[in-house]
Amino acid sequence: MTKKKNKKNTRPSSAAAPAIAIQSGETIESASRPIVAAHTIKGVDDSGNFYNGHEELATAQLRHQDEFYEANRLFWSSGGTGGKNDDEAMVGDGGSAADAADGLAFLDRYLSDNHDAKRRFDRAVDLGAGAGRVTKLILLKRYSEVRLVEGDEGWSKRSRVYLGRKRSERCSFSNQRLEDLTAGDVRNWGEPADLMWVQWTLQYLIDVDFVDCLRILSGGLRKGSGILIVKENRPYGVAREDRFQMDVPSTVGGNERYDLTRNDSHHRFLFHKAGLKVNFMERGEETNTYALSVSV
Repeated sequence: MTKKKNKKNTRPSSAAAPAIAIQSGETIESASRPIVAAHTIKGVDDSGNFYNGHEELATAQLRHQDEFYEANRLFWSSGGTGGKNDDEAMVGDGGSAADAADGLAFLDRYLSDNHDAKRRFDRAVDLGAGAGRVTKLILLKRYSEVRLVEGDEGWSKRSRVYLGRKRSERCSFSNQRLEDLTAGDVRNWGEPADLMWVQWTLQYLIDVDFVDCLRILSGGLRKGSGILIVKENRPYGVAREDRFQMDVPSTVGGNERYDLTRNDSHHRFLFHKAGLKVNFMERGEETNTYALSVSV
């Protein structure tokens, strides 16, 4: 698993969010919202199929699970989105620096607004790390050491070059796919993490693996103070914001891989199933970013 910005929507959203604006294109919303019922999670795929509830989606995902994951493996091992450099290969365009600045600002706002004397800044984990973009531009600026977890062996090796020798000395590297992750794998990473960051990666997991992955990862957070940051695309622009959008590898939709753009309610439904609560959330022009912790 690596990162990719979703570019299938091209026009800015006209829907107003019930939130307090903090800067252009970005709003901060209430962390607490009711969890929706499974039958209200509906959406479409790019082959023209409509899914009338979460059960229909989950059934289709499980039926095609092996096909989806093999297509994604081939997509990323073949270079992913391409581009002129590693940053563009990760995000799909030239917006890496702006995205990283937004991500660092989100983290700093959350930490400032949720001061905890017990919080430590020793260890972070970058999930679906790809070339190490989030590690280089965000995590190493705030944490002493980072573990990069990446499913593609080529990108995992490439990350050492991208980071350079000095940064790499503060990092450890794991070539592991998130859909195959076990609690034992997380224990083998060593001491609990103060922060885990997963961005533009969960969209490549089917929902049952999304939940299992986050539940397993939460067991590797430092008790009482560890946080999990999730940043994913959301439907926007001409897309209905109350519907998920699923791309599947087929000649009909013209896509080479599987990915699923979930809305806020869909994400919160899965977070709840994984035993996580939303402490802080920001809505960007194309994304939602969440700070999560283990539900007590």
